[in-house]
Amino acid sequence: MSEISLKVEIAGGAYPLKLEAKDESNIKQAVELINKKISEFEKKFGIKDKKDVLAMVSLQLVSELVNDKNTAENELSTLKLVLNDVSEQLRQHQINIKNAEG
Repeated sequence: MSEISLKVEIAGGAYPLKLEAKDESNIKQAVELINKKISEFEKKFGIKDKKDVLAMVSLQLVSELVNDKNTAENELSTLKLVLNDVSEQLRQHQINIKNAEG
C-alpha cells in the first residue's frame, strides 16, 4: 500500500498525518465535517473556547455514529430473521414436494 503525508487543519490547528492513499478522501471529508460542525457550534451557541467546541462536536458526531451503528445492527437482526424464515419455508416446501412425489 502507498503511504502519503497530508496536513489537515482542525479548529485552527495544523496536524500532519501519514496515511494510506486510499484513506485520503475519507480523511478530507472527516476534516471538512468536523470544521463545519465547529463553525456551527461557534455560531449557534457562541462558544469560543476551542476545547469546548471540539468536545461538543466530538459528542455529537460520536452520538450519530452510535445511533447509525445501532440502526444497522437492528436492520441486520431483522434481515437475519427474515432469511431464517425464508430458509425454513423453502425447507418445508422441499419436504412437501418429496411427500407429494412419494
